[in-house]
Amino acid sequence: MKALIILVIGLIIGSCTKAKEETNIEEEQFLHSIEVSSVIEVQEALSKIKEGQTLVLLPGEYKHLKLVVRASGTSKNPIYIKSKKPGEAIITGNCKVELRGEYITLDGFLFKNGMRNSSEWRSHGPGLIAIYGSHNRVTECVVDGFNDVTNSYITTSLTPEGKAPQYCRIDHCSFMNKTTNDQVMNLNNTAKKSITGPAGIPMYHRVDHCYFYNPVKKSGNAGGGVRIGYWRKDYGRCRVDSNMFVRQNSEPEIITSKSMENIYYQNTFIDCDGTMNFRHGDKQVLLQNFFISNDTKHDAGGAFIWGSGHMIAGNYFSLRRTMASRGHAALYLNSGAKEKEHALAYNITIANNFFANNNGYAVDLQGLKDRRIPWCKEKGYTYEDPHSITFNGNIFYQESYSYDFFSTDQPAYDFGVFEKNYIYGSPLGINKKISEVLSKEDFKSKDSDGVYPLPSCCKPAEVTYRNIEGIDLDISQIASEGVKGKPLVKNDVGASWYKIYE
Repeated sequence: MKALIILVIGLIIGSCTKAKEETNIEEEQFLHSIEVSSVIEVQEALSKIKEGQTLVLLPGEYKHLKLVVRASGTSKNPIYIKSKKPGEAIITGNCKVELRGEYITLDGFLFKNGMRNSSEWRSHGPGLIAIYGSHNRVTECVVDGFNDVTNSYITTSLTPEGKAPQYCRIDHCSFMNKTTNDQVMNLNNTAKKSITGPAGIPMYHRVDHCYFYNPVKKSGNAGGGVRIGYWRKDYGRCRVDSNMFVRQNSEPEIITSKSMENIYYQNTFIDCDGTMNFRHGDKQVLLQNFFISNDTKHDAGGAFIWGSGHMIAGNYFSLRRTMASRGHAALYLNSGAKEKEHALAYNITIANNFFANNNGYAVDLQGLKDRRIPWCKEKGYTYEDPHSITFNGNIFYQESYSYDFFSTDQPAYDFGVFEKNYIYGSPLGINKKISEVLSKEDFKSKDSDGVYPLPSCCKPAEVTYRNIEGIDLDISQIASEGVKGKPLVKNDVGASWYKIYE
């Protein structure tokens, strides 16, 4: 009996202790959460906010809001700025967001009906959302057709002292219907392109699970989806993965990668009138991306490669219509002069990709040659065709169209190594021995995901490539897997609360 009484008392004390602990947790969360419902209250709260606190914006319109966060959190106690109900705190008018401190998360906001003063903003300047501090994050936010100012939706920007942010993340956001110039997103580590100045520091940013839909075509280089860095000697070391680009048509460059050692992994490009560009910067990686067009009325692109030391592996290219302005191909290797503005593509491994019934060449081995020859002559540079290129384990399949697999005007052109590749359909178009000739029976019709299944007889080649500092991916292993997974669909990306696309 005595033991039973002791047990009951113990259970009561334990229950009380647990209840007290739960109450303390709730009180702790309450003490660290500040709820506001007006622009004035936001400004007052921002002047006092400290590490570990959460600023919660209640549902409503926050017109002309200047959300400038100067305080910093820590890795254990970050600062959160969030909408209480995702998408119901709406930022409008002449507004801006600046994350000037560190360890800050911006979460769940809708930006629409902007009325910014165009004289206060400029192309390639700080964006509508400008990240100045390191270790900051923007997540579950939507910017949809904001206004007519020539400016980016989001940037990582340098402080007045010239310090560049590092280790930031932009994820699960939707960037849509941008009709003005400048990229949707600019990630910066220098103030501008500098040929003679110091190299930009590694950024180590990650952009993932975002949705880009910007179908309005603009003239010239008016700004595509993403720019990373400015010049070929800058270090990027950014990871761009699991994003979806649908009709990202703003300019010929969907992504313009202008720094070294960036990785583009498992992204999906659908009906985009442009190309994924390694524009400046060597030693970049393109892994397991899907480039697809189903639209026969508009041009669409794959990837355009400048520079050297790249790995291009496990990508899927299937374009029902290719870009006339770039030479009708899925993959372009730039011709030109080494290490210059239009850097020659050379010393590149292209492995385990599937070129699946493209309405164009699989590969243009002399990308934009008609422009590069006069450009090199004008500058006094030595023109070269792409060379030292290794093609290994790729599948070249062409059934419906009349293009050769390779485009070159030199019958005896020896660009490099061509081995263990699989061929069906069109003539090769180059003076190389065909590795493996397949039959039509090896290929099946498109599956329910709209892609051609890989022929079971085709085995990916084992390839090696060094890993990139700060990016947790085993590049050699992934590259040796070949094409993997399925194209992303809209429910995989973007803000989870905002699925009204197009």
